Amino acid sequence: MSVMPESRPHLPETAARIKQIADPRHILCREDMLWVLHYVQQKVAQGEPALLELSKPRILRNFQYFGEAALLLLDRTAAGHTQDERIRTCLLEAMHGLITPETPDRP
Repeated sequence: MSVMPESRPHLPETAARIKQIADPRHILCREDMLWVLHYVQQKVAQGEPALLELSKPRILRNFQYFGEAALLLLDRTAAGHTQDERIRTCLLEAMHGLITPETPDRP
């Protein structure tokens, strides 16, 4: 797994939403998908410094997953657990560099 550059701290609401979307127990809805796509678009438009630190191949992968998530959103007729996990993977990969990976809680 690659190390992600640090992004600016998220607002508590943003961090909570990202954590909820990343949770495999959370059933993704259309609003979740649109929220992530808009969030990534906003960060790119703002010139998020963490994105500028990513390698060109990684930026292309982010774009690939962003596009795939958008296409899966358009074709959401065949919803199922497998497709939900694919969508979740695409959304998280599209946000690579904008979010920090979850670290397991330590006792």
